[in-house]
Amino acid sequence: MKRKIIILAIDEEIAIFFKEELLSIFGSSLDINYYTTSSNSLTFIHDADLIIYTDPSILIEFMSRIKSQCPVLMMKRTISKHAVHLIQQIPKNSCCLVSNINSFMANETLTTIYQLGFRDILLYPFYEGKTDLPDKIDYVISPEDYNYLDPLKCEKIIIGNRIFDINTVLDILALLDISSDAAEDIIIKYSLKIPDMWKGLNYALQNRRILSSQWKILLDELSFGVIVIDDKNRISLVNSHIHQLFGPIFDTLENKPLANLIAIDNSFETLLTDHNIENELFVYNNTRFILTIKQVTHDRNYYGQIILLREYAEIVKVQQKIHNKIIGKGYYSNYHFDSIIGNDEKIKDCIEISKKVAPRSGVILITGESGTGKELFAGAIHNYSNRSHQPFVAINCAALPHNLLESELFGYEDGAFTGAKKGGKIGLFESANNGTLFLDEIGEIPLDLQARLLRVLQEKEIMKIGGDSIIKINTRIIAATNKNLFQMVEKGDFRRDLFFRLNIFQVDIPPLRERGDDVALLTKHFLKSLSNTKAITIPFLEFCKHYEWNGNVRELYNILEYTLTVSEKELSPEFLPSYLKQKKYLNFKMNEIELFGSDVYTLRSVYSLNNTGQNSGRRSLTRTFTKKYYALSEIDMRSILEKLESQELITISKGPTGCEISEKGLLLLKKLNYEL
Repeated sequence: MKRKIIILAIDEEIAIFFKEELLSIFGSSLDINYYTTSSNSLTFIHDADLIIYTDPSILIEFMSRIKSQCPVLMMKRTISKHAVHLIQQIPKNSCCLVSNINSFMANETLTTIYQLGFRDILLYPFYEGKTDLPDKIDYVISPEDYNYLDPLKCEKIIIGNRIFDINTVLDILALLDISSDAAEDIIIKYSLKIPDMWKGLNYALQNRRILSSQWKILLDELSFGVIVIDDKNRISLVNSHIHQLFGPIFDTLENKPLANLIAIDNSFETLLTDHNIENELFVYNNTRFILTIKQVTHDRNYYGQIILLREYAEIVKVQQKIHNKIIGKGYYSNYHFDSIIGNDEKIKDCIEISKKVAPRSGVILITGESGTGKELFAGAIHNYSNRSHQPFVAINCAALPHNLLESELFGYEDGAFTGAKKGGKIGLFESANNGTLFLDEIGEIPLDLQARLLRVLQEKEIMKIGGDSIIKINTRIIAATNKNLFQMVEKGDFRRDLFFRLNIFQVDIPPLRERGDDVALLTKHFLKSLSNTKAITIPFLEFCKHYEWNGNVRELYNILEYTLTVSEKELSPEFLPSYLKQKKYLNFKMNEIELFGSDVYTLRSVYSLNNTGQNSGRRSLTRTFTKKYYALSEIDMRSILEKLESQELITISKGPTGCEISEKGLLLLKKLNYEL
């Protein structure tokens, strides 16, 4: 029976690529389907043996639709040997952009290239919309020639899509319980495609070349200890780093049984195993190491094993160095205080308070309704502080399940829980080290996680999930909420001690409805940023002025973008989203002309029917009005028409012609900025 695999990807092109990749590796033994975030309908996933996804944002989007209990695996990817060859041709000290379809994939590709040893070229992540670029760019490395790369005046290195790394292939083999014979054949064939040192060492062991001087030179260049064991379990070779880690104890052990190590120290007994070991803790002389043992076999023949030993402290340093190098370019905020538009005294006060507290290191709590601009203020505070050149990391605490939120914040060690990423994961507190971590919707954090957060604020240290070591951090916290945390404290839904730890500096952003003329100011600003060239009618501006904006600045921007997209000649109330087409929102009084919204909309409807040669009787006008604005009865329409006629804006015919707009009515519509 074929095993069913589901691929979750950002679009169909990428999904099809990985489907074909899986088929080329595993042949016809799999039944492969895929779902993409770009599809119009996201169906529920019930029947699968394994689900694999490209990056965490994809899994988060699909999480509520996964109804299968099967394993879920994130792809680990590398670049092909052909891609490695292309990158090797790049001159040293060249400045290279590493491009992909989003920030996560660009950073992931950059990390892959860096970890493959390309450290003599400068790498910067790049994706559509990213504007902060180095002054001088020599090359762009990209899976394909994206349209957004056209303005770049540099040579393009097209490396093709990344392929599965060998660990992902091994994980799939294990999770689907593929037979050992078939699995071994798959591994050998796939190893030919990837730039992986294990294939080279396997070949060297198989041909008894491991003792050559070339291998000795190669292994000595590695930054971790390597012990090569032959098929008789004798120590064939150790590199120079082993001597640095353990001193002279290996000097007399070449070609001696590995078991001789036990006579030196019993802790070496861990190395005497006939099983693979992946990143396990090994302690010698009070020093912690990360131990990996790989058995080298082919066609059921045993050729020996490779033992890798790395100092834990060094791994942490390297991980932090690489992570900070990537994070420093991937986590930032484009917001500054100049980005905050408003002349109202309340918003000006918020800006002044924020500027005063920005240079301090204390926690800041930003409160305000949804859509008021809390993240904008957080980013502006960060960029105004002395941490502005350090990472700015933002997370919405309400967007993730509680168990996933904890692992995102604190990170985890390898094997900390089922489904944990091999090699572990750096949490957001570490990612934001020396910078700022913005915790949006802080009121959604569960009580048990609140206790861990309190410890971070008190002690400035964290411990990863599944870890046993303390990690010191220097991360500033900016929290935000649209809830009344004090009321939550009184109800027992939020820890009192955490509330007072968070509430050192408070910035309370006013809702848009309390900001006077800022609505008009923001409307003009947003329409300019949206490159609007259409006329803006007075009724539309009056709507913006009268509406209460429960969604605040975010709702204003969304409505402007929607109306600009669907409108024809001008921005007017008839093009507003359907949820706003209610009498209470649209029938406001326009004092300048002493008419209500319903009067103006009716006059506009009369003109439209006249202009297209259609009947403009009361019944037709009622239908047109209801379709474009809100439900209206014929009795209400009669009253409006009589009012318009009394003001000489229309004439009402008793015949089948209906109503006709007057010259005075046309002048009024022009005055209201309608396009006629």
